[in-house]
Amino acid sequence: MTYTHHRFTQTKYTPKLLLFDLDGTLLDSSKAISARNLEAIEQCRSRGIMTGVATARSESTCARFTEIIRPELLISNSGGLVRLNGTVLYQCGFTADETAALVNAGVAENRGITVDCADTTYSNRYIEFFNEPGMSFTDFADFHRGSFKICIEGTDVEFAQRTANLIDDCSWLAFSDCDWFKFSKSSVSKGDALRHVTDSTGIQPHEMIGFGDDFVDLEMLEFCGVGVAMANAVEEVRQCADVIIGSNDTDAIADFLQEYIL
Repeated sequence: MTYTHHRFTQTKYTPKLLLFDLDGTLLDSSKAISARNLEAIEQCRSRGIMTGVATARSESTCARFTEIIRPELLISNSGGLVRLNGTVLYQCGFTADETAALVNAGVAENRGITVDCADTTYSNRYIEFFNEPGMSFTDFADFHRGSFKICIEGTDVEFAQRTANLIDDCSWLAFSDCDWFKFSKSSVSKGDALRHVTDSTGIQPHEMIGFGDDFVDLEMLEFCGVGVAMANAVEEVRQCADVIIGSNDTDAIADFLQEYIL
């Protein structure tokens, strides 16, 4: 297979942790995981390599995939919630009052909204891009729950910044593949989540390989000893990665694991 190398030495690696983003990375365009990719991940696990999923999805909306992958490490909500072997290792999110302030900003302008809570993801309308098993529907009237991540429909960056400014320590990020904004605590990222993983497990960044495609994956790929971008990744991710492999609609992950790890 042909790779685009930036800072990648072509040799065998023995990592201690493999980290996979879901949408646009491990999931193909039909939201499925190829049999070859899944088999290669399982072979790595059989060799004692820890497997992790690092996704912007909530635990409820990624459950149907994590039940198949069986990762020892789950980083969900873009880093807002981290579980190691099923136990919460770290969490950082909005209070109920902070959540209400952000949600009400979206409701006031009749925008689509999703809110990731600990047990489910709420939405105020059917949204094809976000629609997943594990979602609950509400009009957000008198909604008062803490949350890890909030997404609000739109392309107006002025609205995004104005909304984030409603509460302390809030940042926003535009999605690359749909007209929505993600709001989370400023300290929350996949890269920050991995710092907590390192502190807890002793696994160092140079012992990690991360795979991703979107803006939310940037800090993870920069943190890991080897950052792998999919061919379909946004340009910023492609530029920061150590190596670029094939697209998420191929068995590129399996090919990479077979060639450099197995």
